Amino acid sequence: MKINKQFFTSLLAFTVLGVLAVSLSLFFPSSRSEAPTEVTLSDRAQNAFASVEIINAGGAYSVTAEDGVYSCDRLAGFPLSQSACDELARECTSLTAVGPLVQDPDAPIDYGFDFPLAQAQATYSDGGGISIEVGAQITGTDQYYIRVNGGNTVYQIGRSSIRYLLSDISSYLDLSLSPVEEAGNALPSSIEWTTNGQTLRLDRLPIPQTDGMELSYSYQLAGDRLSYVDPDAFTTYFDQLSTLRADGVVTLYPSEPELKEYGLSDESDYSTLSFTLLGQSVTLRIGNFTGNFYYLYREGVPAVYRLNLSEAHWIGVTRYALMSRYLMAPALDTLREIQIEASGQTYLFDLTETSVSFNGEFLSQETFEQFYRLLCSLRAEYEMEDPMQNIPPDAVITFVYDEPLAGPELPDSGYRTEVIRFIPYGVKRHAIEIDGTAQYAVRSSYLSRLLSVLSNLQDGQEIDPTW
Repeated sequence: MKINKQFFTSLLAFTVLGVLAVSLSLFFPSSRSEAPTEVTLSDRAQNAFASVEIINAGGAYSVTAEDGVYSCDRLAGFPLSQSACDELARECTSLTAVGPLVQDPDAPIDYGFDFPLAQAQATYSDGGGISIEVGAQITGTDQYYIRVNGGNTVYQIGRSSIRYLLSDISSYLDLSLSPVEEAGNALPSSIEWTTNGQTLRLDRLPIPQTDGMELSYSYQLAGDRLSYVDPDAFTTYFDQLSTLRADGVVTLYPSEPELKEYGLSDESDYSTLSFTLLGQSVTLRIGNFTGNFYYLYREGVPAVYRLNLSEAHWIGVTRYALMSRYLMAPALDTLREIQIEASGQTYLFDLTETSVSFNGEFLSQETFEQFYRLLCSLRAEYEMEDPMQNIPPDAVITFVYDEPLAGPELPDSGYRTEVIRFIPYGVKRHAIEIDGTAQYAVRSSYLSRLLSVLSNLQDGQEIDPTW
């Protein structure tokens, strides 16, 4: 009997589909119950955590919580990381894994529980607890075998869920280098940086101060002469001290040879950074640099940290980099007189009356303020490298402050003064000598512009402060 060609084709197609279905059934379970599912191994409130004893590759240690304060038996006296301890408490109270895993008798798996990577015995505040064993890591993944309470049922769990059960004690050390926890945006009351035998000290002003250029300052540099700290420079070098953090821990309880190796021993030529924040102080030793980090030792904490270069913003800072470049800009309300001598002429501004007197003639407030802004616009343009010549100055400016040297009601000679001399220095430059010390220089165009205005200064004149 001849078989219809169409029927034969259909029969062949159904046969192929049947073979495919059988084949697929070998690779994919036919029942949902055979697929691993998410299982809760522990579901307790985090604040139920009381303590845990851990044994892992890093050794044995215990962490205890009492009234919300954590302690570690092997880190007595160390500042502990609240977030790390909180995460450990979560791992001991709230665990979710995937399983149960079914052992294939034809291809048995060594789950690693003969030599577990971590063992933890946690207790809860109500007397309950949980025993956790972490077996081998599943090859090529971040998953681990895990079982609880001495049972034989095995599950798998991600490393992120048991990170601290696998960690050594250094993971619980607080990496914050600020003396105050959660200081936020608080500003230090003082900062001191010592390197190569030189010390820079910044002190926060009781209230912000405004100079003659109407710029506001929050810090001043300690030294023979008051120098305000430029706000932008402060932001660049020191603004992030309240949130300063180490990158990690190199070693705990370093020996003297180890401190010497890292450039942090008493015999080493290390730098120090000290600052006070909200009444508490910290001193940091900055040691050798390697790769992209510095070795760091925090006084009072026997540990060597890594400080990433990107966090050490103050490295390389100088007084010149920090200071306001406006060298001659006192606040107007601090003065009683300004004297300027140049080219055999003397110009005197008397500020003791309601109106400003210029060589005996009164100037309107508007005219004088324009002139004063030009006067204060002097900026140090670079630091002097060569010694200044012993030659007469082209100009001398004397500020007489409204500060009696001793006792009230003294004549002008009894008030504090500041003397600035402009001495030729190189080509079209002037050295700026302040009270006998010359460190900075400026283009001669400043003095040329100032003397040009002075020679024709009269009330109502429009004065351009640029030069």
